[in-house]
Amino acid sequence: FRHNDMRHLSSLAEKASAQGRKLLIIAESVYSMDGDRADIDTIVGLKEKYPNAMLYVDEAHAFGVEGPNGLGLCRGNGNFDKIDIIVGTFGKAAASAGAFCAVSPTLRDYLINRARSLIFSTSLPPMTVAWTHYMIETFLAMDEQRRHLKALGERLRQHLQPLSPGFPITASHIQPFVTGSAEKAVSLSEKLLAEGFKVLPIRTPTVPPGTERLRISLSSAMSIDCIDRFGETLAKLISS
Repeated sequence: FRHNDMRHLSSLAEKASAQGRKLLIIAESVYSMDGDRADIDTIVGLKEKYPNAMLYVDEAHAFGVEGPNGLGLCRGNGNFDKIDIIVGTFGKAAASAGAFCAVSPTLRDYLINRARSLIFSTSLPPMTVAWTHYMIETFLAMDEQRRHLKALGERLRQHLQPLSPGFPITASHIQPFVTGSAEKAVSLSEKLLAEGFKVLPIRTPTVPPGTERLRISLSSAMSIDCIDRFGETLAKLISS
């Protein structure tokens, strides 16, 4: 369904259900390019309307950062037990490798026996597993860092939104600055690097043509002063 478009999702679900088809609704909790959030409550409500529907939520960009103890947006949602499949990665906030899939015992057995990507994958090295375990135990108690990261996101939005009047910015640890062309994105990235800010350009086909951008990814190790300096530098560069 179109990005965060609940009317489009409802239309597709109703049409597929009328045809007797099974439904698998797939969404990210925190979207990787815009940093905005899925409307989990509305999506769960739609899923509950159809007995042949399942809901799959990707928490890759929320795990470690959002929700109670950093366990993701789904874990903090009142409809948590109605989400059939929750996946996430250890390669982002957990600074490791690998991923997980949280499902019912029945679905777990099915995936172990039928998922080709699991069956034919090499096992994770024990050192990687131990590091992941350590990182998860560590970030469970990092609520203060998560509060600081949220404040950084809110401050960054204050800088970005006036520079992007036609593109709504969500206060998040991921925020875009859409340039509209690959050339502009690359050029602006290089200029920012010269000023001490490493912000990578995102180009087609990763994003649709015309939405090429800088993807600004925040860390709790940053300061409010750093965000202010970045916002001022970006404003200066795009006006020059």
